[in-house]
Amino acid sequence: YNAASYKTEENAVVEDLLKKLPGVEVDSEGKITVGGKEIKKILVDGKEFFSDDPKVASKNLPVNMIEKLQVLDQKSDMAKLTGFEDGEEQTVINLTIKPGMKKGTVGNVAAGIGHDVESGGDLRYEITGMVNQMNNSDRYTLMFSGNNTNNMGASDLGGSRFGGMRGMRRGGSAGINTSEMLAFNLNKDFSKKLTLNGDINYNGSDRDVKRVTNRTTNYMNRRDGSMQSLIERTASSVNDVSDNLGINMRLEWKPNENNTFIFRPNFSYNKSSSRENQDFLSMNGLNGDTISKGPSHSYNEGSGYGFGGTFEYAHQFNKAGRVFSVSLTGNYRDSYSQETYSWERLNYEDGIYMSDRDTSVVQRSENDDDTKSFRFYTSYVEPLGRNYFLQFAYRISRSDTKSINSTYDLEMGGTGAIGRDTATLNPSQSRSTIRRSIEQRFSLNFKSMREKYNYTIGLNIDPTVSTNKTVQPYISDQTTVITEFLPESFHDRLPNISGDSLISNIERNVVNFSPNINFNYNFGERTNLRVDYSGTTTQPTANQLRDYTDYSNPQNLVTGNPNLDPGYQNELSVRFDKFIPATQLFYNFRLRGNLSMNDVGSKVFIDSTGVRNTTYANINGNWDINFLGMFNTPLKNKKFSISNFLNLSYRNQRGYTNDVLNTMRTFSLRDRVRLNYRSDLFDVGTSVSLTYSNSINEIQPDKNQRTYDMDVMGYTTWYLPHKFSIGTDITWGGKRGYSDGFNKDETIWNASVTKQLFSKKVGTGSLRLKIYDILQDRKSISRSVGTDYIQDTESNILQSFFMCSFIYRFNIFPSGSSAKKEDFEPSREQRYRERGGGGGGRYRDRSF
Repeated sequence: YNAASYKTEENAVVEDLLKKLPGVEVDSEGKITVGGKEIKKILVDGKEFFSDDPKVASKNLPVNMIEKLQVLDQKSDMAKLTGFEDGEEQTVINLTIKPGMKKGTVGNVAAGIGHDVESGGDLRYEITGMVNQMNNSDRYTLMFSGNNTNNMGASDLGGSRFGGMRGMRRGGSAGINTSEMLAFNLNKDFSKKLTLNGDINYNGSDRDVKRVTNRTTNYMNRRDGSMQSLIERTASSVNDVSDNLGINMRLEWKPNENNTFIFRPNFSYNKSSSRENQDFLSMNGLNGDTISKGPSHSYNEGSGYGFGGTFEYAHQFNKAGRVFSVSLTGNYRDSYSQETYSWERLNYEDGIYMSDRDTSVVQRSENDDDTKSFRFYTSYVEPLGRNYFLQFAYRISRSDTKSINSTYDLEMGGTGAIGRDTATLNPSQSRSTIRRSIEQRFSLNFKSMREKYNYTIGLNIDPTVSTNKTVQPYISDQTTVITEFLPESFHDRLPNISGDSLISNIERNVVNFSPNINFNYNFGERTNLRVDYSGTTTQPTANQLRDYTDYSNPQNLVTGNPNLDPGYQNELSVRFDKFIPATQLFYNFRLRGNLSMNDVGSKVFIDSTGVRNTTYANINGNWDINFLGMFNTPLKNKKFSISNFLNLSYRNQRGYTNDVLNTMRTFSLRDRVRLNYRSDLFDVGTSVSLTYSNSINEIQPDKNQRTYDMDVMGYTTWYLPHKFSIGTDITWGGKRGYSDGFNKDETIWNASVTKQLFSKKVGTGSLRLKIYDILQDRKSISRSVGTDYIQDTESNILQSFFMCSFIYRFNIFPSGSSAKKEDFEPSREQRYRERGGGGGGRYRDRSF
């Protein structure tokens, strides 16, 4: 894509450009998808730019640096060296920098301050900056940001790193977030043979979330065969705080044309805390009688770190196509968390309160987990003549996970902020588990290369050996200890229990066979058909393998299953793309299917008090299929363009509820039509979208539910004389078919005015006033569907506020630089408008 063909507001960043490109989707969280495939990485002039997170580039790099934007399928380093796919291909975006900006320093600084529109609201602020120093291929970039407007600027790494800890990161992506980010990226070519690329980034966040959830579970009573319905309503408030540091490097050395060495070290550190208060209510869905209710409170804090690296070597023999390669990867990760939680349940029978059945728990849990992983891969490619190649490959990976859980029953004592509490070890909930899995893959692949097409066929043999040991702590008089701690922060670690009594030692041996097929036909430079099939072994998580019961959620008790077998995923995809740059005609489709064997599914038992007891089992019959199609084309008047995005999916999901195997089938359709008009004077566009979902319950077809989500959106940007521009967008959305209280409409209206204050060769400055959600009507509602439940959730969200910002963009270039004046100053058309001129008919149309 030619970046200049798509008008954006003054001071726009790459994300603003992406939202205008045909075939590109950017969701509310900043996740980028192109043709239905998620973008995991953004490159700058072919070099990695903050490899962990594409949002760093999309939310910070200014559009006026970008000459072209390329979307391409990037092979892994090993696949590039061998010429054979290895299943690690990624769809990436490559940004090419304008030639005049490749030698010198460019950057921007923006600061804004505002306030919530509602009376008594909070102060809002944003500050962001970037300095990019380039000397041809050498590049150094420093970025920073801080705000309380829910703009992370980079992903919250702690969200994924702490995902396995009980109770951590329950805030998710909703709520109101204060964050800060500091990041540094470098790319250095020491010579044509030695290059270094890497980044160091820090981000922190403090998020407050309020959430209301309505969950309906339909199941069969296994005693009398009657159909039952359970309704659970919860109201919760969560505060999450996290700090995350990541370091990633890539060093490549090519001493000669035949040998290549690549080394990728990495390091990460994360610290996080989470506090949650919740009130729950469960009712009989048939008559509305209360079954139980009560409050729960929890506080969790933890930290973790990890380090590792990958070393790769390839040797290309003098005979063309003959390649030997080897890859070695090792990683270590350690995490520790502790949680104190309490809950109380008031029980009812036929809607009548039964005080003698009340239950309460106050516990403290410690989790200490560490994982060591190792992977070795080697490949040999032999050319057979006439562009035929044969590959022999072998891969072995080993993962060792040790998880120590110590759970204590607490009896609170003392008064004031600091209390003396008795903590008694609960042996039935304290376990140590040691998990080891060894996966191997023997591969034989044949590849044919032709001018228009290539194909690969192969066979994989995947033997897997896994062992799972469970140990219980030795019970003695030493299991009762006295500890002092601050209720707000638990820094004193109780003794970890490594265990003395072996409970189980389970070993699993599984062998899977799968073909490997890849076909690629290039009709032209930008017209392509691709077919892929692959099979992958999947391992159960550590939590799914634990044999003790997790009581941290009083309404959902979870017990692992150490007898789980590894699963196997079969995936087939067909994709066709066509793009004509001269006319901007673009269309593609993608068909993807997935069949799971030995998939890990849930087994749920709901007792008479409404408590859900969940464990896990291997289940066959889970599959899904998805069709995605889109097109974009200009109309007869090329200033108009129309696009359509269509997504069809069907999911077959199986699971047990009260020993009855149920199947939930979900069909969903999403279609969005967008019409745009671009001229020298203004841009205007509108879109209409409809999302339909139908969830079919096999054992209770009368409980099937259909939902409709409708959105109508319009936007415009006016480029006015005297260096003014005005932008506004308005979206109406409606939801139907959800639970009572969740069928709501919303109208979101945003508007901004920008004034360019000055424009000089060394920099430009502008002032912008923007108001978000003018009507104060923004909402956050979502639905999730399982084998036995349908759940609707509404969360708090940042609503109406205004922001006044000053933006300064600067550029410093050495004398004799090839920087072009038009790279930094307004175009002829813009200068004409600034003098009060008319529309763009006076000049050649350069929209495409």
